Amino acid sequence: MTPGESRRDIVVVGLPMDSEAFVDGCNLMPGALRDAGVVAALGAADAGDIPISITDKRRDMTTGVLAYGEMCDASQDIRKGVAPILDGSRFMVALGGCCGILCGIFGALRDRFGRPGLAFIDGHLDFYSGTTTPAGSAADINLWVLTGFGPPGLSDVGGPPPMVQATDTWVMGFRDYEESLTMKSPDPLALIPKAHFVDGPQVQARGASAVGGEAAQALAASPGRFWIHVDLDVLSSQEMPAVDYWLPGGLSWDELRDLLRPLVASPACVGLDVAIYNPSLDPRRKYAPRIVRLLAEALGKG
Repeated sequence: MTPGESRRDIVVVGLPMDSEAFVDGCNLMPGALRDAGVVAALGAADAGDIPISITDKRRDMTTGVLAYGEMCDASQDIRKGVAPILDGSRFMVALGGCCGILCGIFGALRDRFGRPGLAFIDGHLDFYSGTTTPAGSAADINLWVLTGFGPPGLSDVGGPPPMVQATDTWVMGFRDYEESLTMKSPDPLALIPKAHFVDGPQVQARGASAVGGEAAQALAASPGRFWIHVDLDVLSSQEMPAVDYWLPGGLSWDELRDLLRPLVASPACVGLDVAIYNPSLDPRRKYAPRIVRLLAEALGKG
């Protein structure tokens, strides 16, 4: 099977979450991508949206997490809604939403597969704690949570933490390591040293396809099933400006496609989520068709 070759039926599900409680933020992403033709482009079945409502703009006094109670409830709703789709015979494409959707997704993955791996493709490490994240957003803390350091209700969806083992985690494309330490984020290289870290410049220097292939081979060997998380701010802000937080540097669209192709081609890969496109920052919807094209090309449909 060649990279990008489609080999299973695809099902699309929308997870319209904005963990900063914006009503016109990343929660609009599933609708914008559907309007841009994502279901037809992927030749997919459409499972609709899982209803999510994040409205609380207060930070929890104990955990520091914005809308903490609602985020815990939404994670369980995602877990319950996604689990039936993860039947092992179809490839799931989850349309975020923000990165906070990962807690619920991994709850469902654990229900179905026990020990899922993670290919985490993101411009940010997302390893802030609840008290160090500037905005309190669950989207800023999801890797910290998934690897066992978050508060109850988020870190233990589907079972005790960690939700993903460090050895089963590949973190690729990030470019905020120094900035995050300056902001007093916990240091993932110190706390989860057995995870695999390949920052954005390394992805480009080593070749995106080679890095994706290495990660796919390792995750297929152990734990044997894995999920891909794609935060679109891994792209250069010049190429993809319709994201909430810009960073210098970043991948091109072609580099991200090449990174994804060997990952999605692996029979061990059960699905992916794509997150952080904010349609309100793209009033002419210029970038929604480009995201659809990325997905189609990565999945062998383009």
